[in-house]
Amino acid sequence: MMATGNVGAVIKDLKTRVAGIATALVSRDGLVLYADVPAGVYTETFAIMCATILGAAATANTELNRAPPERIVVEGNDSKTIIVGSGKKALLVAVVDQAADVDKVLEEVAKVADLLKAN
Repeated sequence: MMATGNVGAVIKDLKTRVAGIATALVSRDGLVLYADVPAGVYTETFAIMCATILGAAATANTELNRAPPERIVVEGNDSKTIIVGSGKKALLVAVVDQAADVDKVLEEVAKVADLLKAN
């Protein structure tokens, strides 16, 4: 993975490019590696819940003898949360407005996830 300072710049740049509400790189066990979220957000809770969402989906797929999900898109009334793997140890999360072009966001998030890939 790249140096910590560079990770922050990449995460902030992603947030700007997708007009994000929040972006974060979290470990698959829910630790905050880097987060750019609005003031007042408990980043630890946000990170652990994102990891839990992907982990639960992976477990459900495993029970069905299916491959783990490559990404999760959670759609709410006012936002979309995209969670993708970034290597074996990390997840990249982007929260965008409901009106955002999800295909564009998925493309940008996938590029950044590959760039930040942790072994």
